[in-house]
Amino acid sequence: MSMNLHGGHPGQTFERLGLPPRPVTDFSVNVNPLGPPWSVRKAWPGLISEVSRYPTLDGDGVRAFYRKRFNLPGECVLPGNGSTELIYLVPRALKIKRAGIMQPCFQEYERALRLGGAEVFSVPLSAPDLFKPLPVETWENHLVQADAVCIGNPNNPTSTITPRKDLLELVSRHPDVIFLVDEAFVQFLDHPGNVSLLHRRYLRPNLLVFHSLTKFYCLPGLRLGALIGHPDTLAGIRPFKEPWTVNSAAEAVAGLLAASRKYERYTRELIAYQRQKIAAALADVPGIKLFPSATDFFLAQWTATHDLDGLLRPLLMEGVHVRDCRNFAGLENNFFRFAVRTPAENKRFQRALMHIASYANG
Repeated sequence: MSMNLHGGHPGQTFERLGLPPRPVTDFSVNVNPLGPPWSVRKAWPGLISEVSRYPTLDGDGVRAFYRKRFNLPGECVLPGNGSTELIYLVPRALKIKRAGIMQPCFQEYERALRLGGAEVFSVPLSAPDLFKPLPVETWENHLVQADAVCIGNPNNPTSTITPRKDLLELVSRHPDVIFLVDEAFVQFLDHPGNVSLLHRRYLRPNLLVFHSLTKFYCLPGLRLGALIGHPDTLAGIRPFKEPWTVNSAAEAVAGLLAASRKYERYTRELIAYQRQKIAAALADVPGIKLFPSATDFFLAQWTATHDLDGLLRPLLMEGVHVRDCRNFAGLENNFFRFAVRTPAENKRFQRALMHIASYANG
């Protein structure tokens, strides 16, 4: 089984295209453009003392964050070394045999399920339908053949949002199916409380929510996240998890994040405003098909030439790197993804994209 490709590695693209490496602004990674909260920056020099200490066995510092920020009881939270560790943990702990995946999606879902011994089938979103969420009736047709389904909400890389009422209705109707919902990007939404399942009143024995602290708080190097679920379900998963997977520095940082409400509000305001400006600027650019977005990234399709490299190469020469999405199921036809970044960076990206598209269209 091959390893999957991810954003954040412009050097690989330079090498593949035979270009000499140079500094770039990396739009291929979807993290907060503000960088980590000020409280983390301020405390960082003092965290060297944490390196000489063992962390808690089960990531208690992360569990404390979810208690303070989302009022979730400790028994409903299983901390991890980023949500990806937990995505790999669940299939083997629950012994999932056959799972449906809403695709295109974050590729680690399929790899984790297959490595855990599950058979995987696709529940495809439609590009002609702008990757809109699937109705309950469509899901019903797929659930008869599954003991688990995996849904990104918002979905990466399509930004699709499945309504919470639809998810809860399906969870209620199908108690024998485990619903795995990834909310790694939910805090970037304008109103995350209208979508998220991170509340004790929504927890059911057959519902598990993956949540990441690395994207929204710009901490990908620390690897912070949690699995949120019903206490009975987590009690069955916890014995399969290795100890000490959350390091001491990460635990200390997690303790600072719950008080970052002003940072959270400013992030959402910035992303919403910049997303609107980007959508307006690129809406009618020949050679670029932009898909609707509700979060901190856009999915787009290059139509000016037959090969996406016709865009990737000149973008790199302009000092811009985007995510080549051709290795996602259903996005092989010249799709790419780019993040919403700072105003100055977004303007630079738009100018480069429009210039390249104009040249390609003659």
